[in-house]
Amino acid sequence: MAVEILSAVTRTQEISVRRTTATRSALAAAGVLALTALALPSAAGNQRAAATPFGTPVKVTPELGGGYEPTIVTDRFGNLYATAHKENAELAISPDSRSVTQTRSMSWAWLSTDNGKSWKNLPGLPGDAENRQVGDEGDMAVDDAGHTYFIDTYLGDNTITRYTATGRGKVAIDFTRPAMGTGSLDDRPWVTAHGDGKVFYLGNQSTKAQAPVENGDGDANGAGRYTVYPSYDGGQTFSTIGYTLNDSGWCRPAAEHKKGSQRVVVFCGNDNGKLWSYVSNDDARSFKRYAAGTYNGADNTASYPTVEFAKDGSIWALYVDADELRSGMPKSNRLRLMHSVDGGKKWTEQDITAMTGRYQYGWLSVAADGKKLGLGVYYRPDTKSPWKVYGATWKPGQVPTLTLLDKAPVAPAEQEEAPGDFLTSSFGPDGKLAVIWTRVVTTNPTGVQFKNLFRDIYSARQP
Repeated sequence: MAVEILSAVTRTQEISVRRTTATRSALAAAGVLALTALALPSAAGNQRAAATPFGTPVKVTPELGGGYEPTIVTDRFGNLYATAHKENAELAISPDSRSVTQTRSMSWAWLSTDNGKSWKNLPGLPGDAENRQVGDEGDMAVDDAGHTYFIDTYLGDNTITRYTATGRGKVAIDFTRPAMGTGSLDDRPWVTAHGDGKVFYLGNQSTKAQAPVENGDGDANGAGRYTVYPSYDGGQTFSTIGYTLNDSGWCRPAAEHKKGSQRVVVFCGNDNGKLWSYVSNDDARSFKRYAAGTYNGADNTASYPTVEFAKDGSIWALYVDADELRSGMPKSNRLRLMHSVDGGKKWTEQDITAMTGRYQYGWLSVAADGKKLGLGVYYRPDTKSPWKVYGATWKPGQVPTLTLLDKAPVAPAEQEEAPGDFLTSSFGPDGKLAVIWTRVVTTNPTGVQFKNLFRDIYSARQP
């Protein structure tokens, strides 16, 4: 079965992004997907990367258990972990055929020990007691000592569950707690980690007016959407005050995995056309703020940028920006790849847009050796076409060739936006990229924009 490839073309200009919603169709092929090209010549002086093959898409959600907003991470042994928001109609309690109780209340929490070919629930307490904790949406991160952290918000506070891996398939639950004590009214938690037990929870207060009072020095601290709450004891306790990032809008954090590093970066839009990098060299005790560019602040679909450290200490970021707008909606988008070699103070930029059209929710990953970049993204060429999902890997300095991951649409043409509010990607220790995404199954026929009734989660990985 042939698969579309989008041949990347670069431009060099400034550009911008947000969060949102969106449908589905048939099943994809068996085996490794074959590759055919929709040719566009690459821009002069830019080397185009070879197309990246991916394996057959695998459904991650269990039967009758829907979900969206999926996160995927990989530990040093190659174990894959994933979480996702349960479908809205099943938020209080969802069917879960993989649980001993056949139900769950916490957000989805899955494990794959065979490179994403199959998925099961993460190991838990007797009777899956941790699943009784109510969760709205969560995030995961892995430190350098084999710990995986799962933080799941229920608006008033968060639950936290920690797992430890000692090998491929050797994963055990350490503890779970029904409250972290940060007490933030969180609209979307993020978590990043490094070292042995250094964990950083970012709480999204939804609007800057709701942010905690100023609690630090310098222009990096002040009213903003996101507050950083560090833990230095493996998630046992967290700061209850945290550090609020001044003028932060939608953000995404990263922690450097170099041994002994105390560097943490948060890359943000500000809801009004500015990009900021907030950099800490003392494990989030304090931050410095640096201008990282501008974006189209009138874009109604502006969303999270993504950011990662490379092995050489440089920082990579990706932002999906809007070109011309029609009533606040982009007619087309650009993929802006940014790079800093001085600790997040100054940034250079490359436009890695593949083809003219609509892109949404691009997610950047960096391989552990720093030699490859990876991407998962939703795309459609025009408003008459359904949304589909693509992935790619490429070397720094090249431009990616996007490979269609699934022939089945993830959302129908009539939906203005791709399935919200993001998809994610993750490199394994073997340098292979995994992508996880949402596919809409059932929609409300009334024609309103936010009409998704049931969604499934799928993943695919390089063979």
